[in-house]
Amino acid sequence: MTRTAPVTVVVPAFQAAPFLEVTLRALQTQTTPPAQVVVVDDGSTDDTAAIAERLGATVVRQQQRGPGAARNRGLELATTEFVAFCDADDWYVPDKLERAVDRLVELGASCHATDAWIVRGDRVEGRKNERRSVPHVLTLEYLLLGNPVVCSSVVARRAAVVKAGGFDESPDLVATEDYDLWLRMAAEEPIAYSSRPMTFYRVHEGSLSANGRFLRGVDRILERIAHHHEGEAHFQTLIKRRRAAVRLDLAWDLLGEGRHGDADKVIAEAQALAPTWKGFKMRLRSLLRR
Repeated sequence: MTRTAPVTVVVPAFQAAPFLEVTLRALQTQTTPPAQVVVVDDGSTDDTAAIAERLGATVVRQQQRGPGAARNRGLELATTEFVAFCDADDWYVPDKLERAVDRLVELGASCHATDAWIVRGDRVEGRKNERRSVPHVLTLEYLLLGNPVVCSSVVARRAAVVKAGGFDESPDLVATEDYDLWLRMAAEEPIAYSSRPMTFYRVHEGSLSANGRFLRGVDRILERIAHHHEGEAHFQTLIKRRRAAVRLDLAWDLLGEGRHGDADKVIAEAQALAPTWKGFKMRLRSLLRR
């Protein structure tokens, strides 16, 4: 009999029919397959639920409420010591769960994340974090400077996720709800990280409206942390730097679209929060290309 991993893999799925079979087949062929797979169909009108049922997953249907709510519903149904999150268009390398559980047990850690292979269309384009050095221990302070964690790379102790409050289901935090959870978990205990990519993470082309939504979500998350650490200069400085960096990322996209006036406003906000040489160069670029 094949040994299973004491893991429930939660798969939030919306209109996932084109990708879901790859995701679920990769779970079935793990060196230690998960004890439980829960697919939460978040209001799909395609064959998402039928594919999941055919491949033996536990399927839960709900009206569309977003990925955070779908993951929380799967978390409620999990019966194992560990829980993993895998979006319906991502998939694992064959020994992902075996290595993750072994590492969590070895370290006595609550949460483990890894680097991920970036997939665009049918091409693997490299690792998410190949251009930066990510430490093996992710503290709250480190995560305030940026988020190297792909949600589909995370395996954690179920009790720790529940204690942290699970995913925030607010519509304002769609696309940032996972970052919010990692920050809350890291405030209790640093997250273990491995630079070995163990997940294939499918990237779809975003839009400027989505980038703007990401900025608003990060701002809301950081406002809560700033309030919690009121009067602590170290944390306030980190928060301002993060808010500035997210604005410069959005400004870069705006410049690429030729929206120099909008970019200038965002760059000015960033420079007011935390002046940087990068912000100055982007402002100069905007002026020269008009």
